[in-house]
Amino acid sequence: MSLDVKQVDISATEGIAVVDDFFDGVFAPLRAWLPELAELFGALDSKITGSQLASLVEGGSYAVLDTADRPLYGAGFCGSDLLVSGGNPLAWWQGPERQLLASSTFGPGQAAIDLERLEWYRVPRQTGEHHVAGPFVDYLCSNEITLTSTVPLITDRGFLGVACADVLLATVEELLMPSIRGIEGAALVNSNGRVVVSTDPDHETGDRYFGIADDDHASAQLLIGRSTRYPFALVQPR
Repeated sequence: MSLDVKQVDISATEGIAVVDDFFDGVFAPLRAWLPELAELFGALDSKITGSQLASLVEGGSYAVLDTADRPLYGAGFCGSDLLVSGGNPLAWWQGPERQLLASSTFGPGQAAIDLERLEWYRVPRQTGEHHVAGPFVDYLCSNEITLTSTVPLITDRGFLGVACADVLLATVEELLMPSIRGIEGAALVNSNGRVVVSTDPDHETGDRYFGIADDDHASAQLLIGRSTRYPFALVQPR
């Protein structure tokens, strides 16, 4: 773990740099995996099933989980309909025992999961860019409060899916809070205006943080360090 988690007095701008550094470490193994995935799927002459997808990406998913730089809870790949013809499009391993997500999660009819409704899949597909979704209770995989980081795989065939990794909120709190505590009343807020972690007892995880969308109002009331790489801002009352 390369983060310096000692408590220090820092500004919101310095604090968001710590957040960026943390997520740089989360995304590094995902981005490093993309060329291997492109080669694997480029060799295919037809669509594959969910079980075939799991066989193809198991080794790479384990490699992502083996990263020594950030403690990840789960990792895998979620294929688009250009890649997967049937079965579970999400090949996902999680937890200390690296359990494979049960294929029954993606069942027929009303039991099926609409990937387009899941932010971690929808946003990279729409934008072609990486994304961090959360915090949210991950009922699909871990049943824990989670942040999911995803990177799209786009080849000459089009959008083939996303490489993804989960970090538990408890891990984010453990590794980022020592730095954020040095900023009085600070809250880390996502692009939806929801609190991720906070030193202010009036703003808990998941609460709406009002006022940061209006830049003119926010600049008068708040000190804000906005990330240029990830969908977060570190907010501090003036």
